[in-house]
Amino acid sequence: MKKLTLIAFLLISGCASINDGIEAFLMKYDNNQYKLITEIRAMSTVAKNNCSDVMQSKNSSIDISLKTLTLMNYAEHKPHNTTIQKSSIELNDMAQDLSDKYKAGAVSPVFCKIKFQNIEQAANTMQQIEGSKPK
Repeated sequence: MKKLTLIAFLLISGCASINDGIEAFLMKYDNNQYKLITEIRAMSTVAKNNCSDVMQSKNSSIDISLKTLTLMNYAEHKPHNTTIQKSSIELNDMAQDLSDKYKAGAVSPVFCKIKFQNIEQAANTMQQIEGSKPK
């Protein structure tokens, strides 16, 4: 009985590793997904240098939040794409937070720059993940 329990435990705990291995094998590079991530990164790179202009940075935050929402929706049901799915949710949360702050009132240039830099860095990491997938 103890052996049977041990075997069942090992099989159950190994399922996550097997699923991760299967996903890694099946994931493929996606031009559209990479393009969206690149656009988000480029937009945030430009926007972080314009934080002294409140209207321009507010509009940039709205544009980027729409782009991150598009990426999140695109990645949501794509099979074998768990890493980008989770990352796109986090990226969208960052962008939506900044956009919401602008809607609530003025945002300091320092806060603006930090948020756009965070979005830029997250998008850069996502580009590396997507770019390393087999083509």
